[in-house]
Amino acid sequence: MMRSRKKGFGTTRRQLMRVAGSAAALGALAGISAGPAFAQTPARIRTALAWIPNHSFAGMWIALEKGYYREQGVNVEWRPGGPNTPNPVERVASGEVDIGMQANPRPVLEAIIKGNDFVILATIYQRNPSGLLSLAKTPIREAKDVVGKRVLCPTPTDARTVETMLKLNKLSTSFTFVPAGFDPQALLDGQGDAMIAFVTNQVVALERKGMVKDKDFFHRSWGDLGLPGYSTFIFAKRQFVDANRAAIVRYLRADIRGWTENEKDPAYAAKLAAEKYGADFGLDFARETRSNQLQAPFLHGPDTTANGILYINKDLLRGPMYEALREGGVAALPDVDKVVDMSLLKEAHGK
Repeated sequence: MMRSRKKGFGTTRRQLMRVAGSAAALGALAGISAGPAFAQTPARIRTALAWIPNHSFAGMWIALEKGYYREQGVNVEWRPGGPNTPNPVERVASGEVDIGMQANPRPVLEAIIKGNDFVILATIYQRNPSGLLSLAKTPIREAKDVVGKRVLCPTPTDARTVETMLKLNKLSTSFTFVPAGFDPQALLDGQGDAMIAFVTNQVVALERKGMVKDKDFFHRSWGDLGLPGYSTFIFAKRQFVDANRAAIVRYLRADIRGWTENEKDPAYAAKLAAEKYGADFGLDFARETRSNQLQAPFLHGPDTTANGILYINKDLLRGPMYEALREGGVAALPDVDKVVDMSLLKEAHGK
C-alpha cells in the first residue's frame, strides 16, 4: 500500500490574469495577407488554455502569428491557465469561454457524468508527456522498479496515479509517497528515488545541468509504464458545437496547420511563447525550444499516422484508458460514442 511521509513543498506563484488579443488584430499588425475571404463576420472563439502560454500551445501561437485563424474566418481569443486560475472545465461550463483545453482528461469526463453536455473534439497529445524521473543510482525503467521506492509527488492525487499504474501492472502497491514540488533538486538531493515529472520540464532542467538521459537519469512516461492516456482534450458545449460547426472545423484546420508547421522549426514557436504570447511569464527561449522539441513525438502515434494529428481513437479510450480511470477510482464514465465526435476533425483534415 502507499505510505505517506509529510514534507513542506511548493512555491507561490502570481495569479495569471492575462487575455490575448484577437487573431485578426495580430494579423493586421503583422501585415499578413488575408488569404481566402469569408463573407460573414469572423467567428469569435474564446479558448481556455490548460496551462500558462508556453510551448504546450505552439500550434496556436503559429496559427495566430501567421494568420491561419484569420484566413479561416476565425477570431481567436485565449485565456491562460496555471496556478490560481479556474480550470478549463469550469470556464467552459460557466460560459466564460467556448472551447477548453484540459490537460487531464478525467475532469472533462467526470463533468459530463455530472450533467455537463460537453463534446470532445480532439486531443493534442497521443501519450501523456508526464511520468516518472529517476537517477542512475536507482533507475526506474519498468513499472516493477517502482515497488518499495520513495516517490516524490506534488499531491496525493498524483500519488494515486502511481498506485493506479502499479495496480494495472498487477504489482504490489507498496511505495512511499513523499510530498514535494516540481523542482528536480529534491530528487538530486536524495529525498526520493523517483519523482513525477514531465519530459518537457524536469528532463530539460537536468539536461541543462549537463546530465544525459538514459545515462545519468531516466524518464519513463506513464504510457511506457503501462498507464495509457491522452493528454489535453479539446472540448466544448454541445450547444456551441451545433451552432458553430463550420467555424470549429476552420478553427481545427488552422490548429492542424500550426502544429504541422511547428515541427519544421521548434525554435520559432518557442520564441513566440517566450517573447510575445508568454512574455509576462518569465519563459526562457532556449528552454522553451528544447521543451518544444521533446514534446513533438507525443503528438504522434499509429492513429495519427492513419488519421492525422489531434485524433482520438474511441476504442482505445473506451478500452484500456477507461480501464485505467476505473482502476484510479472513477466510478462512472460517459458513453464514448455519445461524447467524442471526430467528424469535425476529419473534415478539418480533409480540406
